[in-house]
Amino acid sequence: MTPLSDTATGDVVKVVEIHAGRGLKLRLEQLGLFPGSLIEVLSNNKGHVLIKAQGAVISLSRGIASKIFIVKTQK
Repeated sequence: MTPLSDTATGDVVKVVEIHAGRGLKLRLEQLGLFPGSLIEVLSNNKGHVLIKAQGAVISLSRGIASKIFIVKTQK
């Protein structure tokens, strides 16, 4: 398991765990990020991590991305 903040652009990953408080977990679930969901990393630069989840493009801060733990999957 690695944090989402350490993934490369173009990776397709599966969310395994989210290490955050209830409020942030709820907000991420509303955005379609929860254990078992598949996401595509569109861009991972020094500032934000841009992902595609449930058909929506979402920008996450590096801090929030570091609380989402993933495993890589095949495209």
